[in-house]
Amino acid sequence: MTTFELLSPDPRTRLLGPAQAEAVAAALRGGGLAVLPTETGYLLAAAATSIDAVRRAFAVKQRDLAHPMHITCASVPMAADYAVLTAEARLLLATFTPGPLSVVVWQTDRLPDAYVTLNGTVGIRIPDHPATRQVIAALGQPVTATSLNRSGAESRPVEAAVLGSFDWQGLAVVPVVLDNDAIAYRDPSTLVRLTGPDVEVLRTGPVSTEAVRAALTRAAVPAPPAG
Repeated sequence: MTTFELLSPDPRTRLLGPAQAEAVAAALRGGGLAVLPTETGYLLAAAATSIDAVRRAFAVKQRDLAHPMHITCASVPMAADYAVLTAEARLLLATFTPGPLSVVVWQTDRLPDAYVTLNGTVGIRIPDHPATRQVIAALGQPVTATSLNRSGAESRPVEAAVLGSFDWQGLAVVPVVLDNDAIAYRDPSTLVRLTGPDVEVLRTGPVSTEAVRAALTRAAVPAPPAG
């Protein structure tokens, strides 16, 4: 039977206490999972460099192992350790994150070549939630950026019945950071690929294609085609 350790951030700062943040990071460091809030919903976090932990996240979601998960970083400097950030990637991350935009870029050798990468690329986001970034910073590495739902199903509110409906793969305790007020968007993050000669918006979300185009145009970076 899995027990859920429910944690609530300070309503003013949206941060956990330092000991709480370290406890969640320790659970992830030990190969466990955690549920963390973002502006687009709750994510199922596993340490992104741990093959066993990521496979456990796949099993909880009942997700096909052939479909890699993106990763969530605490900051642009952390992202730069795990991915090759081009000028376009740095510009978009600086402009729209922390927030609902993800970029697909080339990975570095600090990520395993499975489950969170695809043909040498990785999807990265920096979420707009202080406690989530706090936990990731305490962990010292990215976590998986996959939503808390079964693969192909819509995300649901984080409540006891929903948490209890998953098979947590034998985990005794799963930390859950609760902040429903942080969820500002129903759509997943906008997804922009930056690994080819052109900037490609693969998925439109809270950040519009027009906003991406405008940011790149202001910086004189070739913008994605209209449409």
